[in-house]
Amino acid sequence: MDPTADGLVSRVARELGSKADELIAEVECCLRSELPDLWEYSDAMTSENVAQHVVVVLSALEHGVDTRALEQPIAELTRVRRLARHGVPVSVVLRAFRLGQGVMLDRLLEGMARLTDDATLISEAARRLIVTATGYVDRTSEQGVMAYEEERDRRLRGRLSMVNEASVRIGTTLDIARTTQELADFATQPLAGLADRSFADLVTVDLIDSALHGHDAPPEEPLVLRRLALRTSAASEEQPGSAASGTSGAGSNAGSAGSELGLGVAFGQGSAVDSATTVALPKPHTFPAGSLPARALATGHPFRHRLDGEPPDLIHPDRPVPRGASAPPAPSAPSPPSSHSMLVVPLRARGATLGVAQFFRGPASDPFDDEDLLLAQEIAARAAVAVDNARRYTHARATAISLQRSLLPSRTPPQSAVEVACRYRPAGDRAGVGGDWYDVIPLSGARVALVVGDVVGHGIHAAATMGRLRTAVRTLADIDLPPDELLTHLDDVVIRLSAEAEGEGEAGDTGAGARAGDTAGAPSPGGGGRSEGAGARTAAGRGLPAESLGAADLGSGSSAPGGGRATGETALPVTSGTLPSGPVAASPYPSGSPSPSPQPSPASSLSPAPVGSESVGVIGATCVYAVYDPVSRSCTLARAGHVLPVVVAPDGAVDVLDLPPGPPLGLGGLPFEAVEVEWPEGTVLALYTDGLLEARGHDIEEGLARLCDALVRPAASLEVTCDAVLGSLLPARPPDDVALLLARTRTLGAEQVADWDLEADPAAVSRARANVARQLAVWGLEELDFLAELVVSELVTNAIRYGRPPIRLRLIHDRTLLCEVSDAGSTTPHLRRARVFDEGGRGLLLVAQLAERWGTRHARRGKTVWAELNASAALPDMTIL
Repeated sequence: MDPTADGLVSRVARELGSKADELIAEVECCLRSELPDLWEYSDAMTSENVAQHVVVVLSALEHGVDTRALEQPIAELTRVRRLARHGVPVSVVLRAFRLGQGVMLDRLLEGMARLTDDATLISEAARRLIVTATGYVDRTSEQGVMAYEEERDRRLRGRLSMVNEASVRIGTTLDIARTTQELADFATQPLAGLADRSFADLVTVDLIDSALHGHDAPPEEPLVLRRLALRTSAASEEQPGSAASGTSGAGSNAGSAGSELGLGVAFGQGSAVDSATTVALPKPHTFPAGSLPARALATGHPFRHRLDGEPPDLIHPDRPVPRGASAPPAPSAPSPPSSHSMLVVPLRARGATLGVAQFFRGPASDPFDDEDLLLAQEIAARAAVAVDNARRYTHARATAISLQRSLLPSRTPPQSAVEVACRYRPAGDRAGVGGDWYDVIPLSGARVALVVGDVVGHGIHAAATMGRLRTAVRTLADIDLPPDELLTHLDDVVIRLSAEAEGEGEAGDTGAGARAGDTAGAPSPGGGGRSEGAGARTAAGRGLPAESLGAADLGSGSSAPGGGRATGETALPVTSGTLPSGPVAASPYPSGSPSPSPQPSPASSLSPAPVGSESVGVIGATCVYAVYDPVSRSCTLARAGHVLPVVVAPDGAVDVLDLPPGPPLGLGGLPFEAVEVEWPEGTVLALYTDGLLEARGHDIEEGLARLCDALVRPAASLEVTCDAVLGSLLPARPPDDVALLLARTRTLGAEQVADWDLEADPAAVSRARANVARQLAVWGLEELDFLAELVVSELVTNAIRYGRPPIRLRLIHDRTLLCEVSDAGSTTPHLRRARVFDEGGRGLLLVAQLAERWGTRHARRGKTVWAELNASAALPDMTIL
């Protein structure tokens, strides 16, 4: 027997080695009692791990092996890495070593006392035993901590990578439902940062109903939510479609509540302004009071919870819906009875709670730990910002669409000149509504004005500008200006709007004062024109060099007659003509191509604003204005930088109408020219904006060819043709907004029109009354005889007294009876109230009281005073005359 301390240690170790099973059991019992969390992870802590350490230590002590030469058990570092992966704190790992060391030292010291009573020997042996055991534990702990930190760092890098990946994959669109589904998809798909494991086995996302509709006010209690996304990690397992997605299969993405939650625009046949179609939202629901989702929504704090058989009301929405007993019950998520761990994280952005996300893990996955909760918070925070961005965008887009729809005509007014069909389609998500518009304006003499325009840019600003221009066009059309003169005054309106938008001070307003006083105000019925030098003045105001507008840059041409513009101004070249049977050769653009010209031109100075921009600076617009007369079958057209109209003859021949280009609105100083054409009845005129031709990325010639092909296809009505044109040329989400107006001409035959030449003699008044009476009898309008004779008598008398010959009377039998008296004078009659003893001045007042509408329109030579009569009109109160 070795009397040394080393010998005593060896004998004690040999004795305990024979009872190793009991020692292993005691160490395991101590660890299970003190550190129960370790034993939750069967892959990281087992009885075999304890046995390996006990056997190695006893063997080394028995044989006197230096513990510094001992190798750790092979599985030890793997076990420590697994504990780190499970989120077990490193302090727990170190304490496990110390607890095991304490149990073994107690048993070894007890054994020494049984083998010898030499206190000195026992003391020396105990000292050596403690040094040896402590050294082993220190080296083992050091290696374990290094492995733990390596795994920990790798895990942190992976989670940072996850957060970065979440920022990239969540919020790729401005669609609320798509964004919530991206959150659910991301959390349930294998991730590199988690060693190709999913973060959760089941994810649900519920948003507060008021937040979906763009309301920023605090919602009322109890909170009503809608489940927009649900996803499980088992990609091969078929799932019932969630309420959000409306699809089946766990791997399917939710188009949840439809694009933009019912705010997308559908374009139905027969609708002049395509109305918004509300896609069904997921059914509303609430969470039970006191449940974790309800608490998370109320407090804004996340929760981690071990289910372990908890009732499912912590997971599913509550069935009843407050304030709506008739509302259907809320859909439940697929029941996760095997889920043992859950995270409930509120979605908060910019100080507002938008909803709640729930993450579940089943028995095949580790329970969530505090680090998982922090990771879920990071991911949910990024998703909440993306949802809030989508929510705000959706609300702004809905507002812009509503504004655009309110500014466009809800229906076309009744008139007999043309059959019309109209469509407006906003751009896709990123661009939104723009400034495209159309209008149909009834004019005097049974004529009609057709307008299509395009304001540069997108968004509410462009829509509001469009509304102002449309109002200006209607006001100018109401005084019966010719198309070229109307565009001249509209150009002034755009210049003023642009100056206001740029925030020009009084100096800029003063510089334009003289011009504005002459031409920018309400135009005279005679159709005034611009003053000299407007081109240079406007060029300077728009930041354009005056010399860039000279004849050398613009080519040659002449000003339109009668417009009052300075001579010597020139027009832009245009390439247009009849479409051959082969490839389309005509271009609807002033320069023949939408590409910038190498030489500067006024058109090139108006570059379109970036998609989705909200420019409030220089305002630019294009417009085409046409006036059709069903009596003469003539149409007068003018355009301001707009794409060329397309005309389809009754025999199917297609022409691109050759119109002088005219500069875009807002440049100023350049002339607009009108062209008058005569068409047979049944001719179709197509007015549109450039977004129709450029929608699918093809060149202009190809787009124009598709348009012409769609226009000539046989169709039951113009409404069907409109839908065919949009379907042929536009994708589901066009990159630019589009306005389309189709008009099929009609004529008023000789049986509906009667006219007479009158002498400038007071005796002609009675003959005019007699002619009117006979014609009304032919038309079967005897009930209008008295009114018509009174009105005609007053109008003819005024023409004889104040006008100049030749004088002509015309009656048109349309929806109403139109009475027109024309003369060569340019003096405009004005309505006034006669004094008691005045002998005259009551004629026009009488006409205004008897007629539904009356007015004056000026031609290049002379004027026409007209009145509309209806059998329903009552006789006026004679006391006002």
